[in-house]
Amino acid sequence: MSSENHLRADMQPIVQALIEEGRDVTMGQLDQLLPKREFSSTEIEDIMAALSEHGISITE
Repeated sequence: MSSENHLRADMQPIVQALIEEGRDVTMGQLDQLLPKREFSSTEIEDIMAALSEHGISITE
């Protein structure tokens, strides 16, 4: 099962846009794009896994 299926509804369009763009992102860029709220470590891992499945790396 794809990690994208585990994402909250408000995160799915953001992650999908990053996947379609197809380039690596920094943690800072990801922080700016995601809704301003606290994320659990599981939610962050799900985001990173979904991006990784599509060959997108997250750098510092």
